[in-house]
Amino acid sequence: MRYEIRELGLGGILDQAVKLTKNHFGLFLGIVGVLLIPYNVIVGFIQLSIAPKLSPNPMVQDPAVTQAILQNMVILMPLALLGAYVIIPLTNAALVHAIASEYLERSAGVLDSLKWALRRILPLFATWFLVLLAIFGGFILCIVPGILAAFWFGLATQVVIIEGTWGFAALKRSKELMTGNIGTLFVLGLLIFFINAGLLLGGNLIPQPHVQVVISSLVQGVATIFESAAVVVFYFSCRCRHEQFDLTRLAQSVGIESPAEIQPDSAQS
Repeated sequence: MRYEIRELGLGGILDQAVKLTKNHFGLFLGIVGVLLIPYNVIVGFIQLSIAPKLSPNPMVQDPAVTQAILQNMVILMPLALLGAYVIIPLTNAALVHAIASEYLERSAGVLDSLKWALRRILPLFATWFLVLLAIFGGFILCIVPGILAAFWFGLATQVVIIEGTWGFAALKRSKELMTGNIGTLFVLGLLIFFINAGLLLGGNLIPQPHVQVVISSLVQGVATIFESAAVVVFYFSCRCRHEQFDLTRLAQSVGIESPAEIQPDSAQS
C-alpha cells in the first residue's frame, strides 16, 4: 500500500494529498471533467454572451446597469442552483469515494464513483441542510456558535459518503472526529484557500475572455481535486486519532466486501 492510514500532522496531510493528486490525476480529472468543468465552461460562456456594452465608468443608477443585473439574475440564478444542488454535490461525493478507494489501491473508476455518489446524494442533501441550519442558527445566536458549528460539522460530507451515516448521526460523528482537530482544520483551510486563490489568479490573467474561461475552469477543477484529497486525508487522520482504524471497515465503506489482498499491518507502517 502506497498510502499510510494513520494520524498525520499538517505537513503529512498535505504530502499525502499531493501524492494522491499526482498519482491518480487522470481518474480524478475524469470525475471533475464529467460535470464540473463543462458546467463552469458553459456558465462562463453564457456570462460572456449576455454581458452588456456599458460605458467606461458605469454608474449604479444607469438603466443599462440595472437591466444587466436583472438579466443576469434571471438567466444565471437557475444555473447557480443547478451547480449548488446537483453539479458540485455529485462531483464532490464522487471524488470522496474515489479517493477513499485509492487508499486501498482498488480504483473505483469514474462511472463507478459517480454511481456511488448518486446513491448517497439524498442523504448528503439532508445532512447538508442540517449543517446549514446549525451554522445559521449559531450565527443568529452569537456568531461564535456558528463558527464552532462550521468546524464541528466540517467532516459531515466525508462521513456520509464513506461511512454511510447521515442526518443527525453524521453531525454527531463529525463532531466526535473533530475533537482536538479544529486547529488543524483551520490552518489546512487557510492553506487550501491561498493555494486555490493563487491558481485561479493565474488563470484570470489570460487576456482572451473565452480562453480565460476554459483555463480557469480547468484550474478550478484541479483545485477541487486537491482540496477534496486534502480533506479526505484529514478525515482519515482524525479517524486514526480517535479509533483503531480497521481496513476491513474502510473496504466495506467504499463498497469492497473482502479486502483480502490488503495486508492489515500496512495501516500501521
